[in-house]
Amino acid sequence: MKQMRKSTLVLSVIASSLLMATACSSETGKGTDKATTQPNTASDAAASKLPEPATLRVFTENQTAWPAKADWGTWKWVKEETNITVKQELATGPESLSLSVSSGDMPDVLSVFPNEVQKFGPQGAFLDLSKYMDKMPNVKAYLKANPDIRERITMPGGEIYSIINDGAGAGSQMVWFYREDIFKKNNLQVPKTWDELYETSKKLKELYPDSYPFVFRHGIATLDTFSPSFGFYPSFYQDPKTGKMDYGMKQPAAKSMITYLNKFQKDKLIPPDWLTMDYKAWTQFMSSNKSFITVQFIGQIEIMNNQLKEGNLKFMAPPVGVGTQPYLPRGGTEEFGFAVASKTTKQDAALRYLDYIYSEKGKDIQSWGKEGETYTIEGGKRKFKPVYKEANDLRRESGIQTAGTYGWFDFNAWLALVKESEQFSYQEAPKYRFPTYNRMPVLTQEEAASIAVPGDQLFKFYTSSLSKFILGETPLTEWDKFTQDLDKYDLKKMLSTYQTALDRQKANASK
Repeated sequence: MKQMRKSTLVLSVIASSLLMATACSSETGKGTDKATTQPNTASDAAASKLPEPATLRVFTENQTAWPAKADWGTWKWVKEETNITVKQELATGPESLSLSVSSGDMPDVLSVFPNEVQKFGPQGAFLDLSKYMDKMPNVKAYLKANPDIRERITMPGGEIYSIINDGAGAGSQMVWFYREDIFKKNNLQVPKTWDELYETSKKLKELYPDSYPFVFRHGIATLDTFSPSFGFYPSFYQDPKTGKMDYGMKQPAAKSMITYLNKFQKDKLIPPDWLTMDYKAWTQFMSSNKSFITVQFIGQIEIMNNQLKEGNLKFMAPPVGVGTQPYLPRGGTEEFGFAVASKTTKQDAALRYLDYIYSEKGKDIQSWGKEGETYTIEGGKRKFKPVYKEANDLRRESGIQTAGTYGWFDFNAWLALVKESEQFSYQEAPKYRFPTYNRMPVLTQEEAASIAVPGDQLFKFYTSSLSKFILGETPLTEWDKFTQDLDKYDLKKMLSTYQTALDRQKANASK
């Protein structure tokens, strides 16, 4: 659903998405958290101080991997702490939010992506939260402690139409991993460069002829993960050396990356359906000795290890493409955030809801649940109850870390259910962060409109051209022509527009 909703971007930029929490990189350890003094239940005195009851309609994604439940603990704890009853309304397709806005019958609180905020906020669909910070002291403190988040959500005119989630980003960090047992069995070294990646894959192909040693399932979007080790992001990005906006495919190293992938394709080292592979197919490759090196979300290492009948997968440092630095895309941040409908009749309750989930107490409860219900205290540390066998069970059983249920997440709750043997990847991944994020500065409506059409055309040309180069349908001798043709889509104008927005964003942040 996230991918479907992301496809509505006015100017598509090959994604991302998205997960390394800065705080958790130095706190992984056993992945547990010391007990706090939070009460198990509200006392009679506390209950008497609760505000008047209210019911809020909250719009969220519809995730089939953890189907929404009305009796999730997350909603119960909101009720106990705020006297707010949440009625969750699920997106049914990529146009769900647009249809809701146009209907005039919007939910009170909405879980939204930045591109949706930039589109509907200036149209008047969402409340300008910058005018209500005094009613949300916890939100105000949260943004003061996280100036990078405030910078991301502040519109060119100073408006704030949404508050972005934080804390759970480490779970969607893209990383490399490999079959450690297969490498040891065949005396293979972990590749440190793309040359070694190619040679090692060829050896694996010789040893396992019916295999495709290197596999990935996000098609052209996987270039977001590959390109940092070549020194750039594939589309528009802020060059860490110059601080200026640039376009990755204009970099000389881009041809090197595409040349490597063309060799992998030609020598059948990657599956022929790499452009369209889905999660189920990827899982089959990784669990049946058909593939041995991959890139995927960091949490998939443990998930796949639990499924493997033999052997084990292990985090792998990203191989160097060009230069000397092995980089992963810079992760650790999230995209989902919260907006409040401008015409809600429950404004005070909506603001109260946001203020709770961005409070220290809300962070604790919406991440861990409550003692006796979701966890016990053993040796001064929290331990989740047996019903939670793996981290994803937090979502399935109680709704913890699902869209709409939290604002500020304690990732140590997630790590508490990650096996000690699997925490190595969470410790290592932050060491390889690319210096800048793969993120665009916020445009004004006029700026966005001025580059919308050429931006869409550029994206289509870019994706189709790169696919043909990798598949061998277009010879790499035509690479220079491809990079020259990029300029036909107002590339210089778009770079100038984004640079203006970036300069403005930096100036606003320094005020």
